[in-house]
Amino acid sequence: MASGALSLLEAAKSGTDQKKRGVIETIIQESPIIEMLPWTTISGNALKHSVEDTLPSVGFRQVNASYSSSYGTDSEHYWGVAILGGEVKVDNFLVDVVGSEEDIEAKQWIKLAKANAMRFDYEAFNGDGTGNGFKGLKQLIAEGFGQTSTAGANGATLTLDMLDVAHDLFRNQGAADAIMINRTLRRKITSLARSSVTGISLIDVGSDVFGRQVTQWNGVPLRIIGDVIDGSGNVVPGLPGTEVQGSSGATCASMYFIKFGEDDVTGLLGKGGSFSVKSFGEQQASPQRMGRLEWYPGMAIFNQYSVVRLAGVTNA
Repeated sequence: MASGALSLLEAAKSGTDQKKRGVIETIIQESPIIEMLPWTTISGNALKHSVEDTLPSVGFRQVNASYSSSYGTDSEHYWGVAILGGEVKVDNFLVDVVGSEEDIEAKQWIKLAKANAMRFDYEAFNGDGTGNGFKGLKQLIAEGFGQTSTAGANGATLTLDMLDVAHDLFRNQGAADAIMINRTLRRKITSLARSSVTGISLIDVGSDVFGRQVTQWNGVPLRIIGDVIDGSGNVVPGLPGTEVQGSSGATCASMYFIKFGEDDVTGLLGKGGSFSVKSFGEQQASPQRMGRLEWYPGMAIFNQYSVVRLAGVTNA
């Protein structure tokens, strides 16, 4: 695969393995955050990143006086990757009786690619670095690598003002590149924009890299996270999550305002961007054909002002 900070789709285009390209494209189609993330390849299992901490002292001086010398400091952070993948097995009976080997195996590869996308999506938001996974946005923001808007922190009903407050937390970053959201809150935003704004519409329509229509709020795409696979292998409703927030005990959800880039929020791919898609043929131990998908993803936030979590809002 190609190296550097580029989209996973562009990286896939640099290879000649058609099966691998098809698997990667399926993963991207199933996950908007994988689609939009720039991916930085690393040679090992972690990336060291230095962040400006304090600045040196400056001031005015009198003639024949001197300055007080000082120096700035940096903080170092390490960003790791995890191992994600799975295996497919196609029984000889299906190949001999139901259909061709290529058709049957292709269906299983599509399913495996979808499962990888759904598992990554869960980890990208709820991962805490345990269970062999990587830390996601929720955990990283809690550790100080991002910001949380308290506008809806007590189970408050979502309003357009809350979106403005959260979006204004970006400092010297311009606008967010996307708002990661579930379907329910997307419908709430479009309903509020249509019913409460006159003279100018805050809702527009754009497109993703595959040409599919995407709803936009104030020029920022609302990207829907669908069903995901949690750490126990269960398929759970779309993120960013359901959570009990505040004294109201209401079931709430979060949305994430994200600016993507190699200096902002980026994905990581270990082992130089390795994305392994292998078919092993029929196995000696059983009358089955086996294949394996494995890659080494992670996430990094290089600027704490590049991601904002609006937490604890409802669709009351």
